[in-house]
Amino acid sequence: MGNFKLISYKVAYCGIICALSVMIMLVSLVPGFTYAIPAISGIFIWSVCFFINHKWAFLSYAASSLLLLILMAQSLEANIVYIAFFGYYPIVRDKLIVIKPFILRFLVKLSIFNAACVASFQIIILFIAVEQVLEGMEFAGDWAVYAFWGAANFAFLCYEICLSQLQFVIERWIKPKFFKRVK
Repeated sequence: MGNFKLISYKVAYCGIICALSVMIMLVSLVPGFTYAIPAISGIFIWSVCFFINHKWAFLSYAASSLLLLILMAQSLEANIVYIAFFGYYPIVRDKLIVIKPFILRFLVKLSIFNAACVASFQIIILFIAVEQVLEGMEFAGDWAVYAFWGAANFAFLCYEICLSQLQFVIERWIKPKFFKRVK
């Protein structure tokens, strides 16, 4: 009976997180939030790592990705960005801690991000014209792709710092108080 309660808790928690992640992705229909909302949505999937484990987090990521493709086909660009990077990266990030030299770990993280950027950009231009993707960056001229890529790498650096700080808050403050009340 105890194992059944544990599994039902995991299924319920992951179901709520998947639904919340998909509902947050609805905001990505607003044009200015195409890249920010998938990052926030991925953080909710990341919470499954803290309160259950990585296996269930990947299951939640897969379920939310499938739901996004089914329910939000009109927000293709945000869905691809979520599926290609922001949905799974926070989960994988926890596994990269074993790489000891900080600079090597950061280079691996940056490589994962850049590979996801290239892959998602290639997929996006299959469905959307390049001019639409780079809209608003006419001031950069021929360098628009590189300016966009540089801005994306800077945003990744900021995202990484925010994830580090959020992980500290969850591990030091939220998780001990949550589990103290549950027991």
